[in-house]
Amino acid sequence: MSWLLYPYWKIRQHFVRKDFLSLLKEEVTEEFLKALIQFLRFSCCLDDYLRRSIKDFKGQIEFRSENKGIRVVAEFKNGRLKPKELEPEEDLVPPANASVVFKNPEAVKNFLLPEGGLDGRRDVLRSLLNNEIRLEGNLNYIYRFGFLATHLQLPFLRSAR
Repeated sequence: MSWLLYPYWKIRQHFVRKDFLSLLKEEVTEEFLKALIQFLRFSCCLDDYLRRSIKDFKGQIEFRSENKGIRVVAEFKNGRLKPKELEPEEDLVPPANASVVFKNPEAVKNFLLPEGGLDGRRDVLRSLLNNEIRLEGNLNYIYRFGFLATHLQLPFLRSAR
């Protein structure tokens, strides 16, 4: 009789594996975002130029997936950067000044990391045109975050050349 259930088990195994991989990608993406913001936070404490860049900067930038499974907030306040992780149903009070909504976990990688490694160039327009991300709110906040993230890469770019 077990041969009758074989197609069922194969189909079920396929879907369980697919669900597990998608959950793993979401978890890795969320940890990547938190680690990036945490690294940026420590760099702002150590680097005088970054510290001066966020001295008078106040606001919140939210990174979230379309299904709100991933929600990470970078809060700039009093010259400091504080990362926060939100639950899917949790309201952000006050609302974020800018939001980056991404379609899938790969979209975050394409948006934040340059194509071709450190020798490549980050192409935000590519992500927008491919409808991988959607930007909401004041774009100046997103540009500021992009500037800070690019400044983090400069020491690596100098050592690679």
